[in-house]
Amino acid sequence: MRRAAYDVSVIIPFSDDEEVIGRACRQVARHLRELGARFELLAVDEDSGDNSHAVLALVRGEVPELRVIVVGDAERGFAEGARQARGRVLWLVPPRAALSPLSPLARARRRVVSGGCDVAIVPGRFAVCHRTRSLPVVESLRSGDGYIERLRKRAEARRLEVDVHKPEPGPPGPGHAGSHAAARTEPRADGRLSRFLEVLGLAR
Repeated sequence: MRRAAYDVSVIIPFSDDEEVIGRACRQVARHLRELGARFELLAVDEDSGDNSHAVLALVRGEVPELRVIVVGDAERGFAEGARQARGRVLWLVPPRAALSPLSPLARARRRVVSGGCDVAIVPGRFAVCHRTRSLPVVESLRSGDGYIERLRKRAEARRLEVDVHKPEPGPPGPGHAGSHAAARTEPRADGRLSRFLEVLGLAR
């Protein structure tokens, strides 16, 4: 296995994503520069038919780390990107997810680099994988909806250590059991705190 030339290889598969691909690449590059990481950004064309390539040609002037790969096969972007990646860790992120807050990346990357896990998943956003240990899994991974769950199942089947990060605090979503559980416990904690403060007030 070749030696890592970068800290992070970002793999962004795209199809007809001209409206978001440019912003996604810029945001990812900005975030990794702020972290001081050496990185390459692999935008993998999964049979795009719009102006995504023209947008990326403009972005390349601002993001010299960007490399565009043409695979021409729907849902094979992560697999082909992983084959050509030269980073210590792989960051698998679809274009629209790259526009969401990227702060969980730092912790996910630390966990993987330190050996705490082989695959770190941030549900609904992205996954970070140790390149050499997870390569057989990612090379067989199809992108598209549900790719994170497919990644998790295949990694666990190969006995890789998978770390699923807890979602960041926020308003509970419909049908989200974890969010509802959190919503149920918070009022009780607030009530205990209020009673405690009342007691302190009476003591004075």
